[in-house]
Amino acid sequence: MSKIRIHIKSEQIADVIEIANKDAIHKIRNVLRLGTGDDLYAFDGQGSEYLCKISQLGKKVLVLDKVSLLKKSKQSKVKLTLAFPVDKDDKVSLILQKATELGVSEFIPFTSQRTQKIKIDQKKLDRWAKVIVEAVRQSERLWIPQIRDVANFKNLIRSNHELKLAGAITGGSLEKLLPKKFSDVFYIIGPVGDFSPQEYSELGENGFEFIKLSNYLLKVETAAIVGVGLINYLARG
Repeated sequence: MSKIRIHIKSEQIADVIEIANKDAIHKIRNVLRLGTGDDLYAFDGQGSEYLCKISQLGKKVLVLDKVSLLKKSKQSKVKLTLAFPVDKDDKVSLILQKATELGVSEFIPFTSQRTQKIKIDQKKLDRWAKVIVEAVRQSERLWIPQIRDVANFKNLIRSNHELKLAGAITGGSLEKLLPKKFSDVFYIIGPVGDFSPQEYSELGENGFEFIKLSNYLLKVETAAIVGVGLINYLARG
């Protein structure tokens, strides 16, 4: 059987862990069909993973005995922040899922002149956070990326980072623009219809380097995934 991981917040990690989350219990009991004595791997999203055994599994409660600490890691030396435009849930979910798998440290949704007019409430942010946690679980990451509140474009691009990149069809080579050593990269992608000419001007005025990812126009989600993948690949070099 493949490794089965479950997210448990660091403050809940103890020698005996009691879980009352209905969705988690349903999945473990009825989908994965685990039972007393089976192994589970608990990650806290803060760099640690533990081997646990199921000591009790009922319809309303799951009890785990912590066996040992299996993994402990520090945050990546390269912090990669992805700023993406507010869009429909299916597109945002794809961006969050794949970019998490590829190593993004932080997500910032933003509104700009051409972003979709979509209401973003706490319920939606919580749903997006669940997508991120599930991607961390599936990809066996140990740290959960943070998703921040929706930002305004003008305020967002004034933030300070070691390297600020923006996707653009007329941009330069990412490989040539990336320094040999860097630890803090901010990458922003435009909405459907792209940034406006005024916004491109503002990006340049605020220290952004423009990168070209393809000879063709990319969808928002494609630009996010390709850019993040390339940045992290070059970071390892």
